Amino acid sequence: MIIKNFLKLLTLISFNYLVLLSSKFIDVDQLFDDLNFLNINGSFSYEILFLFVSFSIGSFTLLLIYFFQPFSEIYLLHYLKFSYYFLVNLLSLSTVYLTFRIYGYSRLSIIFYLFGSSLFLLFIEKIQFKKYS
Repeated sequence: MIIKNFLKLLTLISFNYLVLLSSKFIDVDQLFDDLNFLNINGSFSYEILFLFVSFSIGSFTLLLIYFFQPFSEIYLLHYLKFSYYFLVNLLSLSTVYLTFRIYGYSRLSIIFYLFGSSLFLLFIEKIQFKKYS
C-alpha cells in the first residue's frame, strides 16, 4: 500500500514537473514574491520551485482521491472512473496553479498531463483490483 501510494505520488510529481519544464513562458515570479513576503528568504532556483509546485499538485491529487472516495457512487467509480480521475487531477492542478499564481504554462502540456495522469491512476487501480481478486 505504501509503495503503491509512493509510486502514484512520484509519477504525478514527474508528470507535472515535465509540464513545467516544457512550458516556454512559465512564470513563477509571483511565487518568489509571495515567499519573500512571508519572510522565507532563500535562494530558490526555478527547479526547486517546480519541484515544490509538482509535489503540491501530486499530494493534493492523492488527498482529493482519498477524501472523495467514500462519497462517490459505485456507478461513478466503476463505469466512469477515468472521468473521476480526470476531474480530480483538473481540480488539484487548477487549485495549486491558482493558489501559487503560476502563469504561462503550456495548455497542450496540461492536456497531456491530465490524460496521462488519469490513465496512470486508472492503470494502477486496475492492477490492484486484479491482484486482490
